[in-house]
Amino acid sequence: MDLFSFDSPFMTTLTKAVEYMLISLICLVCCIPIVTIGAAVTAQYYVGMKLVRGEDTPFFKAYFKSFRENFKQSTIIWLIEMAIGAFLTYDWFLIYKNGGDNYNQVLKILLGIVTLYLVLAGISVFPLIARFEMTIKEAIKGALAYTYVNVPRLILVLVLLIFPTAASMKYPNWLMAIWPIGSAASLYIISYNFAKTFKKLELRVQGIEEETDTNSDEELNQNIDS
Repeated sequence: MDLFSFDSPFMTTLTKAVEYMLISLICLVCCIPIVTIGAAVTAQYYVGMKLVRGEDTPFFKAYFKSFRENFKQSTIIWLIEMAIGAFLTYDWFLIYKNGGDNYNQVLKILLGIVTLYLVLAGISVFPLIARFEMTIKEAIKGALAYTYVNVPRLILVLVLLIFPTAASMKYPNWLMAIWPIGSAASLYIISYNFAKTFKKLELRVQGIEEETDTNSDEELNQNIDS
């Protein structure tokens, strides 16, 4: 097979890489107003997970479809996250300003754990919105529960999110190469991670529903027989 033929593995991989780069760029542009970050990130994961699952979708159209449909919900959650983030930032600022040694070490450790947990939950809530239909309350509860059982995975996600920007700042002369490639690679790995864990969650929920239906049918048959 010709290396540069349209359906060759090389060209397929290259096409996917370019799509992830473009999705990351679109997300970055849509994040500029700040208040739209929640909707922009949700749409990014919506398309990213579709590509991971091998769904043939026009990513540009799909991105703005998700952006539009999830805008209100994602924006409200993002504003809540900003308020919580401002509160935690102020707490850490007070600790730094007054000297960390003046505060109880246990309290600082507890604050650190709470901060990390809420950051990870804040990251996971947008992929959940992108994948499942749920209310704001359900999304927040789902993110807290998902984080509880997936802390190591989400720490990896956090590192991958920070990496492109951190590497670009460290090597600014290579910004135009590091950020697009790093963002595309990070988005692929993160999307794969969420798609995989969500698939397990879907299968588990489906199994519970089937078991419930089976039990209901058995109870119905018993009532009929009696």
